[in-house]
Amino acid sequence: MSKHLLSARNRSALKETRHILKIVRAARQRSVILPLKAHEVIEGLARKAEKTAKAVLQLAPKGYPEDGLILARSLAGLAIDLSYLSANDMERFKTYVAVGLNARRRMAQQCGQPVPDEPAIDWEDVKLRVQQWKSDGVYGRAQKSNCHLLFDYAYRHGSSFEHSDAWSLMTYERQNAWAREPILNITLLVTSYAAIAVHAAWSRFFSVEDPVTDAALERHFRIAFPGHALEANQDAGPAASG
Repeated sequence: MSKHLLSARNRSALKETRHILKIVRAARQRSVILPLKAHEVIEGLARKAEKTAKAVLQLAPKGYPEDGLILARSLAGLAIDLSYLSANDMERFKTYVAVGLNARRRMAQQCGQPVPDEPAIDWEDVKLRVQQWKSDGVYGRAQKSNCHLLFDYAYRHGSSFEHSDAWSLMTYERQNAWAREPILNITLLVTSYAAIAVHAAWSRFFSVEDPVTDAALERHFRIAFPGHALEANQDAGPAASG
């Protein structure tokens, strides 16, 4: 691990972020998930969020804070979509699944492979749903699920390091190495915040009320990031219709 990156505040943030992920996982493991399609989608996204968050904690402190921020941005996008789906609107689930079917079909066609279950799928309906999903975009889904902070501060600005012109951010230049320490802190902040937003959306969908877990998450977040308010419950609040 880089000594410069792991300042006192980042060691604390890393420790508390690990606690947050452990608490979120324990809360999910206490629940029984029914074998229903919508339930499987929500649970699958929650597991993917856990996996991505773990990847951030493996990568970012070991000299790759910029790459960790790319993963943290992906986690923020997942949290927005999961919050959008947590309204338990079956039309949203159908559209979400349609987007996946369309992507799988496109990949199969590009690779010259047969499309799985192609005759059984209403591709006209899929096309309309994909258009709706793209029309809303991540911004639209963030607005409808009240995930303004996740979009504005994590998803939108977190894209900077994903592009080929990321060198312009200058953290890769030796004289600007100091800037990588705050980037690691931001990466851990986004990861913790998004992980808690995922938990809030998961809890809302499954109607889980666990004030003890909520209090523990808030306590660890405040220790990790003094001066930052944990507003994940409000930020990922009840999703709007549409």
